[in-house]
Amino acid sequence: MSDWEWNKFVKATQKRQPVGFLVEAVKILGTSKGRSLDLGCGAGVDAKYLAENGFQVEAVDLDEASINQAKKLCNSLPVAVIKEDVADYNIAPDNYQLIIAWNSLPFLNKKKSSKLLLKIQEGLTKDGIFVFSVFGPEDDWAKTRQEMSFWTIEELKNLLKKMDFIEISEEKRKKAGATGEVKFWHIIQGIARR
Repeated sequence: MSDWEWNKFVKATQKRQPVGFLVEAVKILGTSKGRSLDLGCGAGVDAKYLAENGFQVEAVDLDEASINQAKKLCNSLPVAVIKEDVADYNIAPDNYQLIIAWNSLPFLNKKKSSKLLLKIQEGLTKDGIFVFSVFGPEDDWAKTRQEMSFWTIEELKNLLKKMDFIEISEEKRKKAGATGEVKFWHIIQGIARR
């Protein structure tokens, strides 16, 4: 996406509710709260939710508009907003109770996305939870955006062998995205536990 499209996306998503799968994951963890990581934090809505629910949060994004909005939204909360490419972010092993990568992995090529998914798996503590959203191979963008990554459920499960997929959903339909662009979406989302 161009800078203009990212700015439009950040503006369109800054008032959204926290991701439903994230809310569910926090309930699953119960009182087991500690460190969390939001990879591709966008406007900071999910990072704010995590902080308000007892987590120490690292919120990572490369986009300047996202960083500025996340800092504003998470002001005075235990959220470290970090400007860095999610693909290069140092994820320490066995460090996080929860990691969310919501619609950020598709914007990495398949090789980088695979490496990051493996780092996420290793970065979770025992029983740590991963909340994710990726795009599937039938998505309209799969035809035109070779620099992105597209996954099947089987590919995800084969890569993340240490993970138990608690919940997984797949949606295929034409609809408008956050910025109003109408296209055919193939979205795979869910919760996995290490």
